Amino acid sequence: MLNSSLRHLHSELRATLKLPAGFVLHSLRHTYGTRLGEGGADAFSIMRLMGHSGVTISQRYVHPAPEALERAVERLEALNEKVSQSLSEVPKPALPTTIFTTLKMPASVSY
Repeated sequence: MLNSSLRHLHSELRATLKLPAGFVLHSLRHTYGTRLGEGGADAFSIMRLMGHSGVTISQRYVHPAPEALERAVERLEALNEKVSQSLSEVPKPALPTTIFTTLKMPASVSY
């Protein structure tokens, strides 16, 4: 009896909200996991927020769109560029004096 009552309430709610017949409440968990991932949450944060015991379970709930994957690569490229720029701004240490510079080797000698 309870099962048929819940099914009836679910059908009425779907009709009221104009949701497709295949919609189930559990679909919202997949949306939540996917949106967390698209928002930049790491796998372990998604796992904890969804209450899973391991990241492999969370993987079943995260369905990144191709655009989300592209944005992830773009964020990585931007980070790499930022790190590269900050490294180029670091002053280079002076080279230590070597025997060659001390002896002032003639320009014709290659080493």
